[in-house]
Amino acid sequence: MLTAVIIINLLISLVCFYIAARVWKIRRTIARLELRIAAMERRSSNVLSTSPGFLGKRQQGTRQLRRRYQQLELQLQQVQQLLGLLGLGRMLWSRRDRRLR
Repeated sequence: MLTAVIIINLLISLVCFYIAARVWKIRRTIARLELRIAAMERRSSNVLSTSPGFLGKRQQGTRQLRRRYQQLELQLQQVQQLLGLLGLGRMLWSRRDRRLR
């Protein structure tokens, strides 16, 4: 009877030791994950803290590009009108030359 009690106690101790080892391993894994999450949080915080200035500069650059594009479109229209007038003048000039001949 004493032997059975000792064997049962040893089995219970082994099961408890196994459970304790698993809990310890899970705690280590959780601690590593916690460190990784904290590092990711710091990195994302650093990136996001510098974002407003970066985005503001890019928005200003975009506004300048839009203004410049509008100016270029206006100049293109003016050049197209000028070329149209030159073409019309050339056509009228060639008609005038034909009449004079």
